[in-house]
Order: sequence, then structure tokens, then C-alpha cells
Amino acid sequence: MVSITFNQQADFQFVYEQLIKVINVQEKISVNEPDLTLSIKVEPYNSKLCHHISQCIVRCVSTIYEKQWMKKILTTKYFYQDKDEISEITAIAKSIGEGNKEELPGADRYTNRMDLLHRSTVSCIEQGGTIMFDSYLRFRTGPYRALLTELIGEAIDEYKLEQEYQNFVEALRQLLKARETVQEKVVVVFDRSYSLYDLNGKKLNGLYEPLDHIPNGLSLEDIDPEILLPLLILAPNKIYLYTEDAEEGLAQTIRNVFEERLCFFPLQLFKKNF
Repeated sequence: MVSITFNQQADFQFVYEQLIKVINVQEKISVNEPDLTLSIKVEPYNSKLCHHISQCIVRCVSTIYEKQWMKKILTTKYFYQDKDEISEITAIAKSIGEGNKEELPGADRYTNRMDLLHRSTVSCIEQGGTIMFDSYLRFRTGPYRALLTELIGEAIDEYKLEQEYQNFVEALRQLLKARETVQEKVVVVFDRSYSLYDLNGKKLNGLYEPLDHIPNGLSLEDIDPEILLPLLILAPNKIYLYTEDAEEGLAQTIRNVFEERLCFFPLQLFKKNF
């Protein structure tokens, strides 16, 4: 027999609702609602049932507590107070944790963080007896919470990089806004590398006037010299970008800076038309 006693009605209700979804478990559960206690009959060596009970508890932690703990880490360890910043960073942390930032070194360990918690929880359940849920949260989630702290650190780094990038893009927009159009329409081709053409298919060779009136905080060294800088100098009203990878980094920067001036086309159309 394993008994789980809760301090919070919400935790008790959540775990109970998860347990009764598990096949062949409902008849094994005894409910003492006044004491907020769930008792589950577990036969010796029934590792499958221990696994199911653990999953229900882990879901409670991930659903109810993970976001709370993220916010606490941000306010107490990193001293963030702004609600919008906290929301943005926790959203980035969630994205990393769900495997949406595979380019980050070692990001897969964050996607497996629930496995870490699950192993600790199964060990606790297999010992049997009474589990005080608040004590479990305090003493059995340590490695998981340490990994969560590292995840928040990664998310903060990503947030800062994103802020820097947005400031960079805004500076380029201001630079573009101050420019007069030199070439009305241009063609950009990305086929493993970038090339710049006029509408007749003639390659533009980079004989441009240098940029002036650079916004404060922006350096020419930060601007890609092959394509982005020429585009800013020419300040075209229309850019036709032929590519098979519209999500490529520089293509996205061109989109963010030139916005409605940019049109994407499949690379094969350029090869066909030019």
C-alpha cells in the first residue's frame, strides 16, 4: 500500500484525476478527502503500477509547479521583477524544454528533465508507506530543480540575445528609413551563398556609395557586407528573394528589416527565368 497525503486540495484533485485515468487502477484507490489522502494498493514488485503512479505525480509537478518554480528562480536568483520579462523568459525556457532549440549545445538534457524527476519519484513509491507530498516536493525534486535552474540560465541568455537582435534590427530599420532609394527593384538569390542582381539578371558588383549617418550603437562591422549592407545602401522598394530556405538566418534578418518590401520565390523560378 502506498498512501499520498497532500496539503493542497488542487494537488490532491489533480493527482486523483490522473490516477483514475490509468487502466485497472480505479478499483485500487481509496480516497480520504477530509485528510487529502490517496491510498493505492500496490502488490509487491508491481513496477508497472509504480510507474503509472509516478507519472501522475510527475504530471502534477510539471503542470502546477514547474512554472511557479521558474518564476521563483527568476525573482530570487536572477532578481527579475518585470512581469513581461519573466513571462518572456519562462516562455523561452518552455520552448527549450520542449526541444524547440536543438541548436543549443546539450539542449536534449532539458527535454529529458521529467525522466530525472520520474526516476526519483518511482524510487520513492517503491519504498511504500506514506508519502507526504510537500516533503516529496522539498526533498525528492532537488536534481530536477537544479536542472530547471540551468534551463532558466539558458533561457536568460537566449532572451538577452533576442533583445540584442531586436535592437539591431530596429537600428537597421531606422537606417533604411533615412535612406533614399538608389535601385528601385533588386533580385537576391540564395543558393548555398548569396548573390545580388538587377531585374535583367545582371550581377550587381558592389560599387556603391558608402553609408553615412549610422545610428548610434550600430557598427558597420555588425552588418553582413555581402548582401545586407548593399541592400541597405540601395534601399530598394522591392526585393525578390529566390531561395529554398526562407528560414535561413540572413534571409530572416532581411525579412525583419525590409518587411513588406520583400517577396520570397522558389529558387527554381530564378533558374528558369534567368
